[in-house]
Amino acid sequence: MHQSLKVTTVLFIGAFVGLASLGTAANAQLYNPCPYTNDGDCDEPNGLGYCAWGTDTADCSNPNSNFGSGGGYGSSSAGGGSSGGGLMNPCPYTNDGDCDEPNGLGYCAWGTDTADCSNPNSNYGSGSGYSGHGGSTAGGGATTGGGGGGGAITTYYPWRTFTRQMGQFAAQPANSTPLSPSGGMYYQPGAYTVFTGIVRNGQIQNIQTFGISVMPDQRYLAAASSMGSLSFRTDASLIMYSPPAPGMAMIYGRNDDIQNDRAICILPSGWPMSQC
Repeated sequence: MHQSLKVTTVLFIGAFVGLASLGTAANAQLYNPCPYTNDGDCDEPNGLGYCAWGTDTADCSNPNSNFGSGGGYGSSSAGGGSSGGGLMNPCPYTNDGDCDEPNGLGYCAWGTDTADCSNPNSNYGSGSGYSGHGGSTAGGGATTGGGGGGGAITTYYPWRTFTRQMGQFAAQPANSTPLSPSGGMYYQPGAYTVFTGIVRNGQIQNIQTFGISVMPDQRYLAAASSMGSLSFRTDASLIMYSPPAPGMAMIYGRNDDIQNDRAICILPSGWPMSQC
């Protein structure tokens, strides 16, 4: 009965998404980082839908924010709530060999079918597949992030500039902002290289490299200092952010250099800096 219900629903949703995507191609790639943070509007897909998941956390974790026509506070629906105001939470389809979260069959909210969605042998349907929840859908069914299971690390963070304004993320935990990777919503555990440099006249100079180790189920703060060093550690304040997907990790960024704008890039160990 469960599988039959899914097949029927998938056919309906597939037809709907096919029509919807005709008018939403421009929204297929959401802003990351989000340019609209701390303004009282939730701009992630469960709100106004301008920005990628995890990039407007201060607004989207506030139930009093403006969510527009999106799924609203606590919703994990992709595409601004067009699928009916939110995916099922709790998930009624757990431990059945199907991943029902958005990177799988798409019936349930993130983190509600962890046993199935953390198993690379589960059925992911036409979702982005096993990669620790990488690849939530947004904007008419296009994927932001990517799938691709197992093996080598595929999550990375390209260059981003942080201004010298120390209070730019003052409303967020640890005065930091999520560094949501391009290869998925969260970071795969393993070894990475962090590149940091000073930004002058639009150019990244004095680049230094730091080897880091990312452990599963952790939240890390990467803070660039005025001395050119990097502080990479867990921070108790980060617990105020939502936890990463089981078996994955999250990295947050901050510029502690009051004199210089700083840039940061995070790549899997062994990747050349040209990939930034």
